[in-house]
Amino acid sequence: MNFDDVTLPFNRKFGFFFSVIFLAACVYFYIADVFSAVYVFAFLSACFFFMTTFKSDALLPLNKAWMRFGLLLGMIVSPIVLGLIFFGLFTPLAFFMRISGRDELRLKFKPLDQPHGAKRTSRLL
Repeated sequence: MNFDDVTLPFNRKFGFFFSVIFLAACVYFYIADVFSAVYVFAFLSACFFFMTTFKSDALLPLNKAWMRFGLLLGMIVSPIVLGLIFFGLFTPLAFFMRISGRDELRLKFKPLDQPHGAKRTSRLL
């Protein structure tokens, strides 16, 4: 996927979103009594809020970097998740079908006295 094809969210949405995320982290660390982290996240939240309110165009480089990081993360995580689904779902199902003797694709070799195709029940013209 090309980064040029992706439309970025508005800088105001990006800024308000991160100010809320940093505020939530501030509240979490306040509850956990880690006050050094509270000051850092409160400062970041306030900076993002005021920057979004007064000069949202300054957040464009951060918005682009965050979107590139998301695309990179998606390119890495997506094949891993699909592989886990495949090997977690279809492989045990295939082992179960092989153990039970099912041959849905009719791949088992038949002796020479039997035809290899499916028997027809009606004749063609």
